[in-house]
Amino acid sequence: MNSSCSRTSDMSIIRINPNDYDVWSALPTYYQEMSPFYVEGRHDEGTAWIEITGYGIVAEVEVMLVEMTERPADRYWRTEAGPVVKAYSLVDVIGLDFHHPLLQSGMYEEDTDAVIRTKWEQGYRVPSRKWTRETFATHLAEEQATNRLAPTTVCMDCRDDLSRYGQIGVRLMEYHLEAGSGTWLCPTCHKARHYNL
Repeated sequence: MNSSCSRTSDMSIIRINPNDYDVWSALPTYYQEMSPFYVEGRHDEGTAWIEITGYGIVAEVEVMLVEMTERPADRYWRTEAGPVVKAYSLVDVIGLDFHHPLLQSGMYEEDTDAVIRTKWEQGYRVPSRKWTRETFATHLAEEQATNRLAPTTVCMDCRDDLSRYGQIGVRLMEYHLEAGSGTWLCPTCHKARHYNL
């Protein structure tokens, strides 16, 4: 998985390379099954974000424990395991953004669970545990009331330019309301703002 960890505010970020671990299939499955899974590396206990390398932050997890062991078995590994003992952290998905626009490029292959596919098609969003369903739905409704294309492809927070995605770049921008005013953000920064509220 070659995950790494860094800190943002009070939460760490666990980066996972999708070439080493099939996160597109694993995250929705483990979220729905409520099954914890292992990520490579020693990560601080508490909550953390999962960032898929090249795609941004897509999930919030709780780090349950850290073990020194050979790589635990998991059907989503894409690489062969060696006999090396390393640190692995057991994490539980507590928030998954099914509606993250960048997930569309790799998620939902032919064998994907029909329930997950239906949730995506219906625009289902799973809030972080920091939100109640009612407050999250109200916030999203207010943000989506600004139903227009962004005037830019450059995120106001991280300055990342989504024009690299071609014509869809402007559609990936998300409008974030805070204290009565709005800003245009990339999906990753928008998710981070929601977690920090």
